[in-house]
Amino acid sequence: MIRMSAGTAACLGLKTIKMDVHPTTAYLLLGDSCTMKCSFCPQGKESSGAAGRLGRVTWPSFSLPELEQGLEKAEESGIKRICLQGVRNELSTAAFPALVKKLKEISSLPVCTSAWIKDENEAAHLFESGADRVSIALDAASEEAYKQFKGGSLAQRKELLISCARRWPGRISTHLICGLGETEQELLALTAELLMEQVAVALFAFTPLKGTALAGQPPPEAGKYRRIQAASYLLRKKHLSFSQLVFGENGSLESLGVTPEMLLNLLKGKEAFCTSGCPDCNRPYYNERPGGFIYNFPRLLTEPEEREALGLITASLQEVKRNAGSMAANL
Repeated sequence: MIRMSAGTAACLGLKTIKMDVHPTTAYLLLGDSCTMKCSFCPQGKESSGAAGRLGRVTWPSFSLPELEQGLEKAEESGIKRICLQGVRNELSTAAFPALVKKLKEISSLPVCTSAWIKDENEAAHLFESGADRVSIALDAASEEAYKQFKGGSLAQRKELLISCARRWPGRISTHLICGLGETEQELLALTAELLMEQVAVALFAFTPLKGTALAGQPPPEAGKYRRIQAASYLLRKKHLSFSQLVFGENGSLESLGVTPEMLLNLLKGKEAFCTSGCPDCNRPYYNERPGGFIYNFPRLLTEPEEREALGLITASLQEVKRNAGSMAANL
């Protein structure tokens, strides 16, 4: 059996649900009961969340023939890519490359993979099986957060990521989560470093989920996320360099190194606040509740939405500067 996001199942004609935004990538998930201990993930070994959940999204199970039947309708439904994700356990890890190969046999769509790999040889196996891109998720942006919430070494994982990025230029992706205790400076420094290596960086907002160790922790504050999102976008588009960013003593982003007018002009275009990462990935409501604050828009923003997002960035930068001034005055 293969899980797929509920939105994907609806697009492939396998489930009937109401959607205001359709996914542009078919999101598939292989396996249950991950051996990793990621504190934020319902699939984690020490989590008690339902097996059919990842992010805020439900993932019903389907047979391979049902998936094959559904993928026949994928392109006419607006699906442009397949993202195959996999939990880390012995069965799933062994079956993962074979499923990549099968997907390439039954569909002409490019296939991205997101699963734990231990070395370059496993990445090479995925590419040989037909993967278009390979994602090696870092998630945590600081060594302390990585050790605490994922286990292991961020430096070692980053070394593998960069090694793969240099061997397969432009074909490696990663995930970074805002809100795991890292500073804004740490998150943006890592983002800038990875972008220089041609790694596609998908920015997520930490999402507290029932059954995980971090269920009681708050998501990132809206203004903070918009600052990070704006800086990440401008770094990705090469409109500015990391050296232009100005950070306070606590690592908060105080300025993007350009005038407010120039900043607003650079961010206009309705895509700065959209989902980032692999091409054609929009992940509808992965971090959000319908009707709530939208961290990553799965579509281009409306004019009012863009004005609100730009206004939030301006206001949040001003607040950071005020707070920094107050701290300095009290010293």
